[in-house]
Amino acid sequence: MSAGQEYPTLPEGLQPMDDQVAGHAFFDTADSVGLLKSSDDASILKPAGKLLCGLREIKFYEQIQAATTEPDLVPLRDIIPQYLGHMKLPVAGKTYEFIKLSDLTHGMLEPCIMDVKIGCRTWDPQASEEKRKAEESKYQACKQNLGFCIPGFQVYSIANGRRMRYGKDYGKKLTEVTVKDAFRKFLNADSGLCRQLLMQFLSDLWTIQKWARTQTTFRLYSSSVLLVYDARRLKPVLQYQSKSLSSSSSKLTASCNTGSGPLTGTGTSSTSSSPIGGPSSSPGTPTTGGDIEPLQHYFKIQRSHSAFNNYEEDMKAIRENYVFMRDNLVGSYETKVWACARMIDFAHAFPAEEATVDTNYLHGVDCLVKIFEDFLRDCELENSPKAGVP
Repeated sequence: MSAGQEYPTLPEGLQPMDDQVAGHAFFDTADSVGLLKSSDDASILKPAGKLLCGLREIKFYEQIQAATTEPDLVPLRDIIPQYLGHMKLPVAGKTYEFIKLSDLTHGMLEPCIMDVKIGCRTWDPQASEEKRKAEESKYQACKQNLGFCIPGFQVYSIANGRRMRYGKDYGKKLTEVTVKDAFRKFLNADSGLCRQLLMQFLSDLWTIQKWARTQTTFRLYSSSVLLVYDARRLKPVLQYQSKSLSSSSSKLTASCNTGSGPLTGTGTSSTSSSPIGGPSSSPGTPTTGGDIEPLQHYFKIQRSHSAFNNYEEDMKAIRENYVFMRDNLVGSYETKVWACARMIDFAHAFPAEEATVDTNYLHGVDCLVKIFEDFLRDCELENSPKAGVP
């Protein structure tokens, strides 16, 4: 809501969600209704929108909630917000249908939120020709090359202490190249890429990717992946990461100056060298004691992304080792998850007419995962002790 506009008349305990980054918000048009936030519990109320779209989204959530053994449905519970029902409420004298969902930002002091709309095609089979052409013309550079676009995001900047908001006008200008700058803004990368933040996002993104690679039940149009983290929790983790890097660099410099250790190339240590010059370990095997070897984990991630290797087995190993990797990447400072990625917006979820993978959705998810894997590699290179050694 812009300055000077009054809040609409709402039921007690509800207020407009100030952190909404995409979709219709209050006062976008004369009678538009946006997300509502409950002060009574950790939930939000999403307007069900147009009649058919609202009914379709409610049916989607209820279908997932009722699932018991269906392999395409049950896994979705871990990668969508919790569905808490639907209800009709009066807003500014009119009655609207709302879908009640868990609030992914609950408890966050500085919630950073990004909406990533997935798919080259964002119009559903029932869209009019006018709607199809309008959707085709929006976010073309990103959608055609990457299979996704960014309608909006907000970030609490660690550098300047302010909340920065970027809307659809910013997103429409993004290209295959500049979209990475948008992600870096969102990740507060000017203060340093954070291993723990990237690993938390990738853990969820890999789960979404795994589901998208196998499911044949749905065709998702104009659905999004919502990325959420707390900048207040990011700050001390970056500080810890910086101190650890400084300490490791000092030790490595001292080792190189004395000519000892395997990194000099003349030592007699039994530790073998990895392809990048650091200590090696068995793929997927955590190191015990000392600093974790994050690049070893990165190479395992890359193998899991390759179609020429056993993706499912590698994915299983990565998931089993995730908690260990996350905790060791930040030491003992904080282990509670404070970032997540969730699938949202199912008003245009249609049943698949053929038992095939939704390639439109999968392409966008694959490209999104690849960008975050590349950021993880950048992070490991930036934070490698060798990077600071002359």
